[in-house]
Amino acid sequence: MRLTKDQIQELYSFVRKHYVEHYDLQMELVDHLANGIEEQWHHHPERTFNEARFMEFKNFGVTGFEEVINEKRRSVRKKYRSIVWGFYKDFFRLPKVILVLGLVLLIATVLILVPFEFRYNTIIGIFYCIVLILFYLVFKIRKDNELETVQYGKKWMLKDQIYTYGELINIVNLLPVTLNMKYLRNNIPMDNVWVLVSFSIGITCTIILSYVLFFVIPSKADELLAKTYPEYKMFNFL
Repeated sequence: MRLTKDQIQELYSFVRKHYVEHYDLQMELVDHLANGIEEQWHHHPERTFNEARFMEFKNFGVTGFEEVINEKRRSVRKKYRSIVWGFYKDFFRLPKVILVLGLVLLIATVLILVPFEFRYNTIIGIFYCIVLILFYLVFKIRKDNELETVQYGKKWMLKDQIYTYGELINIVNLLPVTLNMKYLRNNIPMDNVWVLVSFSIGITCTIILSYVLFFVIPSKADELLAKTYPEYKMFNFL
């Protein structure tokens, strides 16, 4: 005995009512529930649809779909980090690595030319500028994503991860605060060339990571999502 289309839609409504917002996870859970219900009917054909659904949902335990949601979220975060790393490491291969080295050299030169007493504040200022730019981009790109979600009516977990930047932005936000600690301020030898080169490398890596998170990956979001979810293209390019 097979489920009807109406019963499949009831399952989608059921998982949505149980706080499953993302369509990709909804599909997985509906498929799991549908297979379980049909398997029950094979052995117990007398059971109604609601009875069989209740029995399947009961298998998820007292927390319902919560553990499944958390497990899926962990899996998507891992996938997102893998995507970020893939694009990030491309900048350390030829020919892009030449631009990276050039940027390190440029920043190091600027820091060396800055008068000694202003070097530390210059570094802090650069990081604060990066953070302010990122906050602007967060607001703009997330707003665009929300409008697109309203337009197409579907939420995808990987897409949300892309537009929350995998929470990696928190690392960038903490840098100026960390560097501004009194101990570091008083103990970093700003007259040492290698210290300045180290800061230049750190600033460059931060810029590259930010560029990957805020420009490269969002620009390829539709491609990445279509590769991950075959159904994505159908819902977003009608």
